Amino acid sequence: MQQSSTILPPPPLPDGTPSPARPPAKEANLVRFQAELEFVQCLSHPQYLHSLSTQGYLTKPSFINYLKYLEYWREPEYVKFIVYPTCLVYLTLLQSDIFRSRLNDPGFIGELMRVGVKHHETWRVDKPPTKVNIVSKDTAVDEVKQDATQDQDED
Repeated sequence: MQQSSTILPPPPLPDGTPSPARPPAKEANLVRFQAELEFVQCLSHPQYLHSLSTQGYLTKPSFINYLKYLEYWREPEYVKFIVYPTCLVYLTLLQSDIFRSRLNDPGFIGELMRVGVKHHETWRVDKPPTKVNIVSKDTAVDEVKQDATQDQDED
């Protein structure tokens, strides 16, 4: 049974008329792009890696070559589509025989999960403010200014 395409049709033209259909080759490229993106991002989950290992995929040379092929996702024109950047870390690690052999060990998978959860518990985009309890932006700025002037007066 063939899976139906999940690629959206081209948007309508500015005048509101429907866009012409994509050529079959372009449609096939979009489907391939979406499938490879989805697969690469699945690599961010240690239990999925364990599943690939227990099913024997990680011992097949053709699959290892496919993983090497997927390295193109690091290029700037492709990496912008990656939502789970951890997948690129695991894609690198999957190039190692030792890492691939360890993926059969449930204890190792548990440790990867623990490290991943710990990372997401402590990861922040911005550093937390120091020395100030922020009630609002205005009061926080005033408190910082007061602290700065007090520090200068003490000198």
